[in-house]
Order: sequence, then C-alpha cells, then structure tokens
Amino acid sequence: MRTPEEIMQELESRVAVIQEQAGRAEELLAESEVTAADEDEIVTVTVNAGGTLTGLRFSPQARGLSGTGLADLVLEVYRLAVEESGRKTAEIMSGLLGADSEAMDVITGFARPKAED
Repeated sequence: MRTPEEIMQELESRVAVIQEQAGRAEELLAESEVTAADEDEIVTVTVNAGGTLTGLRFSPQARGLSGTGLADLVLEVYRLAVEESGRKTAEIMSGLLGADSEAMDVITGFARPKAED
C-alpha cells in the first residue's frame, strides 16, 4: 500500500506533466497560423488558431471581379483557411486532451464544416 506522501508525489508529478503539455500547446496555438488562397491566388487570407482573420490580400486580378464575385471568393477562401486552422488546432490539442476524449469531440465539432442549408 502506498503512503499518502507517495500518492501526493505522484499527483504532483502528473500535474507538472500536464502543466508542461498545456504550456507547450498554448505556445503552439499562439504560433499557429494558416494562410490559404484560391486556385488563381486572387484572394489570400490568413487566420490564427481560433479562425480569426488576421490578413487579407488581393492580387491585381481582383479588380476584374464584381463586388459579389470578390465577396464570394473571400468567403470561400476564408472558409478553407478556417477548416485547416481547425484541423491544426485539433492536432495540437489532441496531444494534451487525448484524441478520444469528450473535450476533443467538442473541438473537432467546431472544426467540421457546417452543412449548407
């Protein structure tokens, strides 16, 4: 039978490992960025790990598109970037939470594309 001191040492050791993993995941997420472009590279978007738009560039070819066409292209490229960002975030977090955990189910649920109505 283990002593209370041994149990506490084991728990402290586990907590230290989890804190280290969480710190590393936090660093990776802070550094994680996804840039995506359409096939012709008319629109290029960059998003962070949370899917927030952090960059948007248009090539000179964008001037040839209608406002609606350009808006649709921006939204499509943004969706692609967010999906890739979600995959990267899930990959980073699965190391911390466990690939089969309920928490990962929630994260990957947000990373899946929404069905069109």
